[in-house]
Amino acid sequence: MSDIAALPSPGKQRAPRWMLVLLIASLALNFIVVGSVAGAMWRFRAPPPWSSVTPNLLGYASTLPADRRKALWDETEQERQHIRPFRREVRAAREQTVKALVAEPFDREAYIAAQTHQAGAEDRARQAVQTLYVKIATRLTSEERRAFPRWRQHLRPPGHNLLDEPDRQAREPRR
Repeated sequence: MSDIAALPSPGKQRAPRWMLVLLIASLALNFIVVGSVAGAMWRFRAPPPWSSVTPNLLGYASTLPADRRKALWDETEQERQHIRPFRREVRAAREQTVKALVAEPFDREAYIAAQTHQAGAEDRARQAVQTLYVKIATRLTSEERRAFPRWRQHLRPPGHNLLDEPDRQAREPRR
């Protein structure tokens, strides 16, 4: 009978204290790793695919409150409609440049002519966009104009801007 009393009862067995400490430490480490991964994914995430707002004045105007956006849209309707043909012209000119580039035999003069036409189309489109931006800028309130740089910075993906990098070729070593 004394042997039965000496055996531990199955419901009262406990794990050693070191195992409990190890379990809590492992759980804390898992939380740190998962939190770090989630934080990195959040910080370095790409913009959502449905977010196609271009960080320029037209994109900024599209994010203003509905009444301000409608007023700006109404006031710039003519300029926005004026840009559309230029965009089509630029796309067509780029296609012609690529066709001239891959043509066999390669015709240097045709390629130069296609590039010249493309540059002219891009310049005309850029001039039309500049006219639109000036009209939008003059219609923005001073508060809206001051908020633009913060809005634009918020849209920029994290990391370096490729246009800020020093000029170098693809296989050129970094200095």
